Amino acid sequence: MRGYVSLFALLLASSNPLLAESLKIERFHDQKHAFVTTPDGSTVSVGELELVFPLDITGMERGQYVFNGPEGEGYRVYVPEVVITGSTEPVVVCDQSQVVFADDYRIASARGVEGECQ
Repeated sequence: MRGYVSLFALLLASSNPLLAESLKIERFHDQKHAFVTTPDGSTVSVGELELVFPLDITGMERGQYVFNGPEGEGYRVYVPEVVITGSTEPVVVCDQSQVVFADDYRIASARGVEGECQ
């Protein structure tokens, strides 16, 4: 029975996208206005942090990616705020709004509201 449990745990771990491959934050959609949550729960502007991209994603928590910032401290950022490894740029179609949802659909972000469309 223990062999089956170990095999199941291995399959479960390899199916998790964060564990199967190392995802990285390539950049923020809006570097000037993006905020992240600090380890103590407060928020700070990304511009105030000296981040070196790409950032390794170390986990996921309530629709937020967890990444290590300056001095190895764990910061959190909402999923729609960043471009990760393998992301594609959304095509904003004129006369349609572009909405991006986090994996758990509790957080949404409008993209392309003031940008150009095709």
